[in-house]
Amino acid sequence: MQDDPFRISFPQEMYKAFQEQHNNNEDARVVRSREVHCPFSGDLNSRNDQIALLVEDSRYTDDDLADILAIEITEAMQVWEARPISLFDCLEPSCRTPLLVRNRTHLLRLLRLEQSFSRFVRAEDPVEFKKLATMLCESCAQGLQHSYDEQHRAERCIQQARVAQLSRMPFAEYALTPEWRTRRNRVLFRAGKQCELCEERESLQVHHKTYERYGQELLTDLIALCRECHARHHNVLPEEAA
Repeated sequence: MQDDPFRISFPQEMYKAFQEQHNNNEDARVVRSREVHCPFSGDLNSRNDQIALLVEDSRYTDDDLADILAIEITEAMQVWEARPISLFDCLEPSCRTPLLVRNRTHLLRLLRLEQSFSRFVRAEDPVEFKKLATMLCESCAQGLQHSYDEQHRAERCIQQARVAQLSRMPFAEYALTPEWRTRRNRVLFRAGKQCELCEERESLQVHHKTYERYGQELLTDLIALCRECHARHHNVLPEEAA
């Protein structure tokens, strides 16, 4: 699971909440930029506004930012916290609890996710669970995890029941299932649509080398054979696997 992070559908209502938040933050950046470049148009401290804008600029590392501003990054974050530009709330519509920004690294992660979602994600698109959970409060993230776990558990139970059903089927019945047809086609494709013993291309069959995983075979459990090689493969020929 760590190597291949699981994805879930981005719920429609959460996506609407995300869009609203993203638009508000974009508008806030425009307004603050105008106030910085035109300080007389608003009753604001231009220096602090400039600090807040730079804190949200991912092009600058913490060290670079400290050098540019001639202050420690903790002080820069205190300025930002006093009057932040971007605000983040839990995307669960029934919650919308403000998210606590722990530090600048966390802030930049939220900003990157916001930009990524805005550019590449639409409602009901699959998204990495960890990324979506970052945009939720702890309670809602745990609730979403529980919901996913329950759904995943139900899907596994259904899958296990199906495997058990397949394992009890006579081959004549199993050969008509989509599961077997998929495996059969993959074996034939792997073999280049030819017998893996003599390279004959006519009358190909897929034969079990072992029945240990019958119903949930690995591709290595199967071999593509022509009818003649299949007949010679064992002293007793099992049912055809056409």
